Amino acid sequence: MRQTLFALLLLLLTGCADEWADYEITAPDAAARVWLDEEPFAQPERVCVDASTLDVPADAELESGPNGDQLCFWDYFSGTVPEGMSFGDLSSCELPFTQGPPWWARPFRRYESPSSLLNDEEWVTEADWVAAQIRAAGCSCCHSSVSGSGNTSGFDIDAPGVWTDSLETYMMPISSGEMELHRFFGRFEAEDNHGFGRVETLWPSTDPARLRAFFVSEFERREGTNADRAHAQSQFEALFGAVIAETPECVTQFEGVDGDGVLYWNGDDEVRQIWILEVGSESPGFPPTTDRPEGTLWTVYVDSNAAALPSGTVTLGTVPDGAVQMVPEAGAFTLEDGASYKVYASTDMMVGKVINCSFTWTSD
Repeated sequence: MRQTLFALLLLLLTGCADEWADYEITAPDAAARVWLDEEPFAQPERVCVDASTLDVPADAELESGPNGDQLCFWDYFSGTVPEGMSFGDLSSCELPFTQGPPWWARPFRRYESPSSLLNDEEWVTEADWVAAQIRAAGCSCCHSSVSGSGNTSGFDIDAPGVWTDSLETYMMPISSGEMELHRFFGRFEAEDNHGFGRVETLWPSTDPARLRAFFVSEFERREGTNADRAHAQSQFEALFGAVIAETPECVTQFEGVDGDGVLYWNGDDEVRQIWILEVGSESPGFPPTTDRPEGTLWTVYVDSNAAALPSGTVTLGTVPDGAVQMVPEAGAFTLEDGASYKVYASTDMMVGKVINCSFTWTSD
């Protein structure tokens, strides 16, 4: 009898560890790697699905379509489906794959929480709710093994036992929204995103205060330190380094704009986005709210099906073949003699900055 009780106790104490021992996430296959590595950044796309084919919550917002009610959502990493649904049930995740980092990091157990935590009903309720919030967002394409996307990377909201054990401690203040730089990821207004906002937190949420409180509590439970916060800040600074970098003057022999308005930069990189901004403007982040910061005067995006642009092939104010002028939405932009501007261009949205400098234009 004593041996039986001991065996049961041992099972309870080690059950979570055994689940982790069997936990294995495989690398993305060749088809997924095409979207991750080769396809250009896909702009946010609004997709509508026949609601009769879905198990839609009663309070979900539907729209009238040609064949009856339809459920519409943004097929984007910060887009969401209604609360209680899973983003992966409506999206193939191919477009969101182009919008995040292409590298893959195998999720594993990074922290060992006591198994007794799973007996804490309040903790389990909050952990399940937070996982469901992330599962409803395009973020789940890369952070939910149940989504079936084939690219579970970094951490996994469907990891066994205490799923937050798949996150490093420094990821808690990142997730809570404590790091102000998270705003450069861009967001949709909650009313256009099934009630999910992401002003206060990294992950879209219908209750940002509740989601933030969970990650703050997790940080405290792990006895997170200021060193962890500094690590979190450094991660954001590495990600958004080009965005927050100061803007020097253009070095004319290597980069800048000639007297004909032709843009040049040093190196062989080709670009897919070009911005002209007022001097002193913030550099652009992710759509839909930070890719055209205040002070943007002109910007063009190369279509995902068109070739990128080499140095010396773009005349500012002239829309290249295969590109779309985003600002101004209508009308033309012309450089003014003696005016100063900031020019910024990237190999792809938030991937590689090739030029960020200011110049004063004088025509030939």
